[in-house]
Amino acid sequence: MQTQKFVVDAMLGKLARWLRILGYDTAYNNNFVDWKILKIASDENRIIITRDRGLCVRARKRGLECFYVIPGLKIEEILAKLSSKYSIDLNIVDPNFSRCSVCNGVLKKVNDNLWECTRCHKKYWKGSHWRTIESTLIRARAILKNNESRQQSISYDQ
Repeated sequence: MQTQKFVVDAMLGKLARWLRILGYDTAYNNNFVDWKILKIASDENRIIITRDRGLCVRARKRGLECFYVIPGLKIEEILAKLSSKYSIDLNIVDPNFSRCSVCNGVLKKVNDNLWECTRCHKKYWKGSHWRTIESTLIRARAILKNNESRQQSISYDQ
């Protein structure tokens, strides 16, 4: 199980699903309003991820960790930035450590290629969509590696 916990604002539902797939406990509801996100982050020690600059400012004034997502970034770019800042693991080594992309519940293995959410009972399997997930994560890892190489070259030049 991953240790960081997140709360994601209504504008970033796709990112919430990705974090859950990667195994991160991610609170998300497209009806969350700012005060609710701040309360969840405070009560449950979660990192706020948002596209709302004002929410990030308010969170930081309260001593809460907040990650601002620049509008227009692709999902793999956002995942790479999160990985760099919070050491997010961009590999799905074992689906047993993923979470339900719908409700954030813990997955339980049913058989070799089938998992079930312990909360909402949605079923997951390694179908053709698995290749799409892997290719997105490969692109995110490539962006991360490229950014890290660029940072190292900047520090060597100075």
